[in-house]
Amino acid sequence: MSTLLLEPEVMERVFHSLDPEDRTEIFSIGATFYRLTLKKRLERAEHKVQEFEARYHTTLQQIEVDGLPDDADYTVHEDYIEWHYWSRVLDQTRKALETLSVLAPAQELS
Repeated sequence: MSTLLLEPEVMERVFHSLDPEDRTEIFSIGATFYRLTLKKRLERAEHKVQEFEARYHTTLQQIEVDGLPDDADYTVHEDYIEWHYWSRVLDQTRKALETLSVLAPAQELS
């Protein structure tokens, strides 16, 4: 699926030129499909974070408190950076899903 990229001003002008019912329908359909994308991203991020927690037998929050071990090698440092990335993706995706649930209640696709 390709995404049409328009300047925000153009997008807003086109969107507001539509009938209110059409805008509502476009928003609803878009939110529903985007929610599916976010749910896939959430599952992947949860899986990645769980892998790191299992590998290191701790949470990222605990590592932040304790710090990395003095003998941590290059791989541990690389994992630490990636762990931070996936934790951030997880938080941002949860927030986006929460926002969409308020704006457009979940609808099942047939």
